[in-house]
Formats: sequence, structure tokens, C-alpha cells
Amino acid sequence: MKTLPIFVSIVDKPILVVGGGDVAQRKIQTALKAGAKVTVVSLEFCQPILDIQNENLHLLLQAYTPDLINDKWLVIAATDDNEVNDTVHKDALAQKVFVNVVDDPARCHFIFPAIIDRSPIVVAISSGGEAPVLARLWKEKFESLMPQWTGRLAALAGSYRQQVKSKIKDFTLRRHFWERFFRGDIAAKASQNDWQGVKQLIEQTLIDQNQLASSLFYVGTGDNQPDNLTLKALQTMQLADLIIHDAKVNSDIIDLTRKDSDKLLIDTTDEQQVAEHINKALSENKIVVRLVEGCPNTGRCSKQDNCPNTSPSVLQEISLTSAKDSATKIKGVCNGCKL
Repeated sequence: MKTLPIFVSIVDKPILVVGGGDVAQRKIQTALKAGAKVTVVSLEFCQPILDIQNENLHLLLQAYTPDLINDKWLVIAATDDNEVNDTVHKDALAQKVFVNVVDDPARCHFIFPAIIDRSPIVVAISSGGEAPVLARLWKEKFESLMPQWTGRLAALAGSYRQQVKSKIKDFTLRRHFWERFFRGDIAAKASQNDWQGVKQLIEQTLIDQNQLASSLFYVGTGDNQPDNLTLKALQTMQLADLIIHDAKVNSDIIDLTRKDSDKLLIDTTDEQQVAEHINKALSENKIVVRLVEGCPNTGRCSKQDNCPNTSPSVLQEISLTSAKDSATKIKGVCNGCKL
């Protein structure tokens, strides 16, 4: 990783843009959208810049001078004159101010990524200046995956944060609440633009917290190749507080699980040990995901040695409300074995 991806607040911070063309205009609009106070210096300005109506924009119709960098947080050189850009770069270095020379990664302390804006949710995609067109193509893919209501749902979640924190004291249960908030019926209501229904479901969940009970999932990794995992498998792996797996599971698949989940490598021949670990986690209100190579019923299916089910899949969720619901009781024959 050549650059550190961070989000920086520039609200009311002074920024200098050198240049008055179309490229400068795009940078100006981005900075203004983030709340910066933008000074633009150029001997001429394109019409789109002149048309910008924003009290945080200050246009200087003059040549660039080094003193313009004084007290600036960021500097952007966006001219078509390499000599001017080079001068701006050197002056910014001298004053220890971060500078971006457009289309010149070697002279950039920071770069502008491709942005998907669903404020307060913002996704930034960068190639580090190596392949901006590829970054833009991925932006297009993500644009199609993130519906416009995403931002409104995120803002609504923010308005409930303190209430949720006061009503759900247990940290793990609180995380489960937010996971279900964004993955379950609440998100479904948001997708239908039913915001009254969204609020009703939130209130119901806060009153009835039993639905936040611990859960157990069995995820079969199929042919053990990360690229072949189903979307449901990936989503389930991201829910986990505890990942239980054996040595057969591809380490690249384990890397796709929730980063701060606990990982437990176990001996699959010791069913009692596996059950003890599962039940302990469930008694602590945790979501457990058992990763197995091939069929999700491996280790539980009576016909596992001859099971033809080699597709990645997720066994239906099993909700347990107490430790006495032993994981060793969860036996059966998977759909593949019934064929």
C-alpha cells in the first residue's frame, strides 16, 4: 500500500487551487462540497468556475505568487503549465504544506480518489495514480451497488446511536442490533422508501431484544476457492464474532472473514471439543460461524463421506437462546445427500 487511505475534515479550512480550467473546476467543486474555504488563482477562469455560487469560493484574477500558500492547509496545482506546477510544488514543500499536482503522482502528497457519495457514507477508490480509468470503472460498479437511500438510512442510524447504546448495554448484542439494522427487514423497508416502517421496526427491535440472541451458522466453502464463495457466504462470514475452522479451509477464505472476529483452529475429529467451544460462545451472546470445506453439513451429516454437495453454501441459521441447546444435537442430512 503506497498511500494511507484516510478521511480528513476540511470544513472551513483554507485551500489554494492554482489554475482556472476544467480540471481545476472539478477539484474546486470537490473541496467546496467538503466544506473548505477555497481560494483560486489564475490569469483566466473557465465559465463553469465563474458560474459557481458559493460563499466559500474566492477567485483571484492574477498570476500565482508564493505568498498565496501562507496559512493554507492544502494546495492543488491544476494548470497546463508544467513550470508553474513545478514552482507551486516546490513552494508548498518549502512551507511543509501538502500539495497535489494534477496528473503527476510523483509530485503529489495526496491524491483525489474516485468517490461514491452517499453521505454520510462515502466510498473512495484509488489506484494511487497508476490507473485512474480502472478506479473510475470500479466506481461505476459500486455506484450501481449502493442505492441512493443508503445515506438516509445511515443518517437515521446516527440519530438512534445514543438511544441504542442506553437500551442495549451488552456490546456484542449492540453490534448484533446494528448488523440486523443494515442487513434485515429495516434495510428492506428503506429500499421500499417506507421510512415510517423503518422507524417502527427499530422501536420494536429495541423493545424485543430476543431477536438479537446468539446464532450459529455452518458455511460450506465448496471447492475451497475464495472467488467461488457465494454472496450469502461472504455476508455470513462478516457477521461472526467467532470463526471456527479446521486446517483444510483455505487461509485466503479465512482472510475474508470479519477482521476483528476471533479465529479458532480446531481438530474436527473431536466433536465434543467443537461443541464446547460453540456452546461457550453462544452463551456469551456471540454469533458463531463454522467454516467447513465442501458441504456445510460436514462433521454433522451422517452421509458426509459420500456427500455430492460441493457448492459453496450456508446452512440455514440456527438461533439458540441458551447454552443448554447443545450444538451436538444439530444433526441431519444435507440437501446434497438427499439427491
